[in-house]
Amino acid sequence: MTEHKMEALCKGCFCSLLPKRAKILTACSGGADSMALLHMLWQLAPRNEWQIAAAHYEHGIRGEDSLADARFVEGFCRERHIPCFVEHGNAPQAAADSSHSLEQAARNLRYEFLERVRQTQGYDCIATAHHADDQAETVLMRILRGTGVKGLGAMRPQSGAEGRIVRPLLGFTKAELLAYCRQEQIPYREDATNFEADCTRNRLRLELLPQLQREYNPEISRALCQLADVAAEENDFLQREIDRYGMDEAYMRQGDWALVQRKTAGLHPALQRGLIRKLWERTTGSALDLSYQQTELLRQLLLTGETSSQQELSHHYIARVAYGYLTIDRSGPDGQADPSKIDWPEAEVVIPGATCWGGFRLAAQWQDAVKAETMPDELYLLPENFPGKLVLRTRRPGDFMVLPGGRKKLKKLMIDDKIPQAERDTLLLLAAGSEIIWMIGRRRSARCLQGAADYHKILYLRIEKRGN
Repeated sequence: MTEHKMEALCKGCFCSLLPKRAKILTACSGGADSMALLHMLWQLAPRNEWQIAAAHYEHGIRGEDSLADARFVEGFCRERHIPCFVEHGNAPQAAADSSHSLEQAARNLRYEFLERVRQTQGYDCIATAHHADDQAETVLMRILRGTGVKGLGAMRPQSGAEGRIVRPLLGFTKAELLAYCRQEQIPYREDATNFEADCTRNRLRLELLPQLQREYNPEISRALCQLADVAAEENDFLQREIDRYGMDEAYMRQGDWALVQRKTAGLHPALQRGLIRKLWERTTGSALDLSYQQTELLRQLLLTGETSSQQELSHHYIARVAYGYLTIDRSGPDGQADPSKIDWPEAEVVIPGATCWGGFRLAAQWQDAVKAETMPDELYLLPENFPGKLVLRTRRPGDFMVLPGGRKKLKKLMIDDKIPQAERDTLLLLAAGSEIIWMIGRRRSARCLQGAADYHKILYLRIEKRGN
């Protein structure tokens, strides 16, 4: 690598990802890529006031060769006074104990180790040596397996919680990194398994990409990396739009999460798919395991489903249409209701503190002002307006709510609001005696506080799903 390119590293991608005085933990396997990264960071550290360390995870896969890799990294760091953290594991055993492949089990162990060291030793980020050829392989692999725009974006320069995983070498090819190692006389270890076509990624690297380069496009790696860049930027834009619609009550009912059929049906299919995935993620707590086929089934349910229409999904979830809303709920293996939605005993609200009821948690605290805008999962009230204790429970005969036009029976209110019959007996309520203060996620009493105001002592309540 030329001096000019080295200078570009300092002014370009390295320093945009790694600000001055950053504490950087470098994932170092001992191979050419990670040794080049560690050496570059070590050389650039003085001018950027970086604190550099290396971390090596020995997976217990290749016997003495694997142990020799660990000793090699330790020796390289010792000579240059670079702090080095090494841990030995057993990836084959981890794979046997789980449903993961050996490759995935090793990756999980490695990243758990890296994050543990980062936290315990106080480093800001983890730098990995993924490069342009790795990016091309990832894009091609995802195309072959089936993916959307998000998947095509492949590896990002920053990822993980708060962008703590950084990949400064994505703009550089394997050939450039090997040339840098030769130029700087950097030693490295060669992993023989990288040259064995025994897993999908190795076959892509050793067979398919070279064939595509020879027979179709000499610049195939560059083309695939460009595709990743464009897809990542377009996905960012689309995700911002999805998030905007997802926070709009006109399209997604907040609190209990439900898509509004009439409004969402008028959106572009890309936004419909995104909102369906957001509904799935909010309901299940995971963005995984909703396939394209299931997404399309849900989209058709959204567009054409009538009340009582439903669709079974992965992991015992079921999607239902009722009164113009699409919801996703969990059922047991026998199709029964989610245990978090059964008729739990009433729970007295802890003030201040947290109260759990079924799958929900209600946080309560004292405040002295009401915000100008109250979110659907929030409530402000003056407890003295509601004699008796505040409780979380389900409905009972005689329940009522005070509305701007006067008192109304809860049963009649649920019918007017077209709440599905199956939900009425499990709907979470905040009550004081027979008076309903809050139909969680739907309505609130007219005697609750709204709009900016100052009082001596206000009770602020916020509801959330447990585990979120």
